[in-house]
Amino acid sequence: VTSIVDLVTDIYITSVYWQKNAFEYFWASLASLCVSMGIQLLLVTLQYKRMGWQRVLREVCPVLIGFKPAVDAHRVATGAKQEAGQAFDSMSEMTYVKGIEMFAEAIPGVIIQL
Repeated sequence: VTSIVDLVTDIYITSVYWQKNAFEYFWASLASLCVSMGIQLLLVTLQYKRMGWQRVLREVCPVLIGFKPAVDAHRVATGAKQEAGQAFDSMSEMTYVKGIEMFAEAIPGVIIQL
């Protein structure tokens, strides 16, 4: 839930920068959001590519709408096992996504908003 709220507030702040004609901050904020999502999309593709492109597309949707952290948390909480064809287990996937969010979105977002 925290990651989803973080994404919503980042989008809100980015829109405020646009409305106030603070375009340098707008573009920096937008870039950090896009880099975060882009790296997450790459991770999902690497994780599920051996399972077929339909599975990749199904796993891409939560990334695009900001629900990937919730999906990962659910998988870890329910003890989902690593399926044949997955590159790594659910706990590793969640850890990688959290790291991506931190270093590509959260830290740059704080620096931009200071």
